[in-house]
Amino acid sequence: MSFGLLLAILPLLAQEPAPTSVEASIEVIELLIENQAEDYEVGQALMALARLDDPEAAESIAELLDDFSGQLREAGIIALGNCQQENRFELLGNIVEKSRQLPDRLAAARTLIKTDEGRSWLIKRFKKLKDSQVQALLISSLTGGKDDERLLSTALKSKNPEVRGRALRKAAELNFPAGHKAALKGLKDANLAVKRAAAISCGEYGGLDAFEALAKESEGAKGPELRAGLLRGMKLASTQDEVAALTKSMRKFRKPEAKGLMAQALIVAGAHQPALAGPAFAELLEEEDAGLRQLAIRGIEATSFEPALEALILLLEHEDVLVRADAVRAIGSFSRVPEQYGKQIVALANSPETSVRLNATLALRALDTKQSLPALDRALQDNNWAIQDVAIEILNDMRTIPAVRLLAEHMQRATGLMRYETYERLKLLTGQDFGPAKGSWEAWMRDYGDDLELPSEAEAQKMLAELAARRAQNDQGYGKAEYHGLVVRPGGTLFILDGSGSMGFNYTSDAQLFHTFFVNELCATIDNLTGDHQFNIIDFSGSARSWKPKLVIADDANKKEAIQHLKNLRPWGGTNLSASLQKAFDMKDVQQVYLMTDGDPTQGITLKSAIVDWVVEMNRTRRIRFHTIVAGDVDGSFLAEIAQLNRGTNGDLRPSFTPDEKEDKAK
Repeated sequence: MSFGLLLAILPLLAQEPAPTSVEASIEVIELLIENQAEDYEVGQALMALARLDDPEAAESIAELLDDFSGQLREAGIIALGNCQQENRFELLGNIVEKSRQLPDRLAAARTLIKTDEGRSWLIKRFKKLKDSQVQALLISSLTGGKDDERLLSTALKSKNPEVRGRALRKAAELNFPAGHKAALKGLKDANLAVKRAAAISCGEYGGLDAFEALAKESEGAKGPELRAGLLRGMKLASTQDEVAALTKSMRKFRKPEAKGLMAQALIVAGAHQPALAGPAFAELLEEEDAGLRQLAIRGIEATSFEPALEALILLLEHEDVLVRADAVRAIGSFSRVPEQYGKQIVALANSPETSVRLNATLALRALDTKQSLPALDRALQDNNWAIQDVAIEILNDMRTIPAVRLLAEHMQRATGLMRYETYERLKLLTGQDFGPAKGSWEAWMRDYGDDLELPSEAEAQKMLAELAARRAQNDQGYGKAEYHGLVVRPGGTLFILDGSGSMGFNYTSDAQLFHTFFVNELCATIDNLTGDHQFNIIDFSGSARSWKPKLVIADDANKKEAIQHLKNLRPWGGTNLSASLQKAFDMKDVQQVYLMTDGDPTQGITLKSAIVDWVVEMNRTRRIRFHTIVAGDVDGSFLAEIAQLNRGTNGDLRPSFTPDEKEDKAK
């Protein structure tokens, strides 16, 4: 085969690998190596070889592994797992048992675990496996059968801390009865990683004994990893006894570090028992330590503890901008604020400081409408879209004619996402649909005036359903752009695409490479964007790269350039999810993020609970919607949590991409 012919077929290998024979595939691979092609191209040729329905394909890949190193060697092992014939299990098992290189053994084990047959092979050999990392991987894959319970019992008693820690987490996930006692015992383990796993597991099991033990360990906890584990566990408190155990400890502790850790947990857990946690946060407000006072304010917000109102009002004059912003935000969590305090809140809603202005706008919901409506009208005209967003939300909750009138007027000037949000709110408030065109809603309001009676939300939804049956909606294209079933609304849109190596080695159930499939899907989405969208693209692997330095209008030229950019991308390397999220926060005017990934983070911030907490904190005054799409081997729960806590939606494509093993065997 000539090198010219090789260059001609490489694009085909990268899209739909379908060589005709093992011999031809090996010739391609040897030519690539001889001509010093990129590892990615060799990897694609290996994947093409793996898709052949020939037992020699697996044997050939196993023989080729000796010529590879580093990530290409791992790619070869993954390709071996993608082979169609049963002999792949024996060949992968040989690597696990006999390879002298730990990365090889781990890669082979990861590949085996993806199938029931491969997992069963590993379970039978659990005690003989030479690597604790492989044993830990196997424990993570358990689903709760009888064999799994026996293996968990063994792993909980393992002398290796990595295996014990992983077993503690899996036992709690599966609610394995023996794991509760093991988790309590694990809090005293000499290994910090095991203690961290035990702390999270104690929180998941729950019970008074678990949270008393967590609180006791928190008093002298050192090291960020252990403290993060204790915090994550304690945040799961929900019953009266559990929350009482934490509030008692927060009052008792003297060291600011311990008190602060307990306060952070109670900001989340206390919302389940506000009558218990609220008074404790009010007491914490008296602390001299500035950090503790800040946590106390956030705790009062989480519990809506209205007896702390006067103390918060005093803080509205505080010299620190962050204190003023947090204090007025906490006031907004109350059901109603007396009129005499309203002027201060309205004044702060005009603050030159964006954070204060946004949080004061949030607090307008606690004021009488006579005070709040003029301020909300000004907020709708604010240059900051997040402040407009808050005002739209509050007016929607009011469900009054004056509120509808302000929203109808806002349709005259709103653009992008805020125009779409206003349109959606007006429909659910009135049961009418005049489309997103400017002027139509205001004209309708003028015709009806104050005589209009608003339907309930249920009545409005019924009216809209009847209207939809009679005519098509959204004539201007709103809602027509979708990404994996999630509507891409108008406004500042950022697409984040996983470009790590697994995207080039995993396949969909119809034998498309993940990279090919997801690039094509994103290209189709971008092609359907309208002039009401501004967009950008970030792809990430070991680092994150943006297509443009800022958002651009979705005109024909930019869409064409973006599609070409996507088709030129090549997946390789690790998974630095946090770097891509940082770029989202660094970029101006981003209103919604669509994040797609197929693997857990391996670089940057890798602690998933820390990523969730960091995103929530960064987004307190940004109000970006984070929509997440998961596939492959990723832990979808933490990505679903990111979406849930940041006003987004989550799409889980993993079930649709899981091959039917019975069907494969039948072939």
